[in-house]
Amino acid sequence: MTDISTLRLGSSCCFFRDINRDVMQAAKAAGIDALELSFSYDKYMNSLDLPRTAAALGETARDIGIELWSLHLPFSRKLDISNQDKELRAITLYTNKTLIRAAAEAGIKTMVLHPSSEPITDDIRPDRLALSRDGIMRLGELCDKLGLTLAVENLPRTCLCNRSAEMVELLSGTGAKVCFDTNHSLAEDNLDYLRGILAGGLEIVTLHISDYDFVDERHRLPGDGFNNWKGLLSILAEANYAGPLMYEVPAQPKERDVIALETLADNMKRLRAGLI
Repeated sequence: MTDISTLRLGSSCCFFRDINRDVMQAAKAAGIDALELSFSYDKYMNSLDLPRTAAALGETARDIGIELWSLHLPFSRKLDISNQDKELRAITLYTNKTLIRAAAEAGIKTMVLHPSSEPITDDIRPDRLALSRDGIMRLGELCDKLGLTLAVENLPRTCLCNRSAEMVELLSGTGAKVCFDTNHSLAEDNLDYLRGILAGGLEIVTLHISDYDFVDERHRLPGDGFNNWKGLLSILAEANYAGPLMYEVPAQPKERDVIALETLADNMKRLRAGLI
């Protein structure tokens, strides 16, 4: 069983809205051990030019002593591996493969993938599931070749994987792992969702930690919402979760004031200590 108090602390770069030496040094000084790159297509491909700069970014991280743990592949209604438009789906897969190769250059080992966008109506859901599964298999094959892990994220509302049974159905036999987002479960209790995917034989390798009101995703600090954190962490401990406690909280969550980096880091430490 995992001792939660020993897990590393992590933050999505959605908090910093950038990734550079200053960001990494500030995160390290605050006690954050790991970062997830999480940006738009434009930020990755144009502002950061990640395919060209990834190796240097990895060198900077190693020099500072912070881990670039994961890369969240970009997503939108167009950038969707389940897109029924063949041309847009091909662009999505090409973009994702380009960024997976860049991640390998940076030394990033975990790739986070949305299985779909939305809205998805019941009549097209089977087709979207089939397209998503095919995309997961294709991207997973590349990740395997590069020694990376593909982690598919549970999603809210009408997206694919909005229920645990569907995530088990989609991922079983693909080799893909799970990124569990603690603020996405709207149709099923979070604890039941976790139990369902674990009972279905799936492995959780990374997290997106934030709190919400069970009405819609809010990405607020743990304790500013209704999540049963002791229950969630207990299930993760029993499942031998070994990744970081990776927060996905922006500097200004919905309907909340701006959060200081010190406040974010303090919340992480209190969650890890079982005080939330």
